[in-house]
Amino acid sequence: MSDRVKLFVPYINPEMAERFFPQNPHLAGGEMRLIDNRERGAGLPAIYNEIISEHLDRDCWLFFLHEDLEFRAPLPDLSELSPQAVYGTLGIRMEGHKPQTIGCHTCSHKDGSGARQIGREIAAPTWVDTLDCQSILLHTSLLRTRPGLRFDEALSFDLYAEELCLNAQENHGVPVIVLPMVFQHYSYGRISERYMQGLDHLAARYPDSAMPGTCTFVGGQAARLAARFTYDNKALRAGGFS
Repeated sequence: MSDRVKLFVPYINPEMAERFFPQNPHLAGGEMRLIDNRERGAGLPAIYNEIISEHLDRDCWLFFLHEDLEFRAPLPDLSELSPQAVYGTLGIRMEGHKPQTIGCHTCSHKDGSGARQIGREIAAPTWVDTLDCQSILLHTSLLRTRPGLRFDEALSFDLYAEELCLNAQENHGVPVIVLPMVFQHYSYGRISERYMQGLDHLAARYPDSAMPGTCTFVGGQAARLAARFTYDNKALRAGGFS
């Protein structure tokens, strides 16, 4: 499928968004929209759902991106991808006795300091349990046929990708895939009160589920996994992703 990809970047830091997207030579000629969210301060799920509604009547890829994500190489060819999946640049899956980060990339502080390599390098699309919120790629044909597959607006910035992945797999039978991309994520976040509230929300919404998220296990049965398996994530030890 050769439908065009459209990039959407809500931002509160205009300099960062401009440098990593319109000024990025690897994205030259690409179709993108930067969305100034400084005054509105809307949750990203609400913004993304509005974009989905605007584009449902045409076939295209919708690529939802954080402002602090810098692609260091051109985007991969999407023409051979099935539209019937949820895609991203970084994900987590259980392997052995720990959650494994899938999608090798550079992670750093906002100013680029403290850079380190995170995640397993992949050469082909790779199945995962959940994605990180930094990027989510969806095709409108998937969203047209599954009106229940939308972003949860009870969440604002944390955990909405994990929720979408739970919804996709458990309620719609849709796989979750990481694509091989070269990028730097300018963020070492932290587990905040907002994040903890999001965990409670996911536990209530998916009481019988448990999956590894980027920073913690998620779902109502998360404690069952946490009692048996251990995160071994350098970024998490430095403060987690955001």
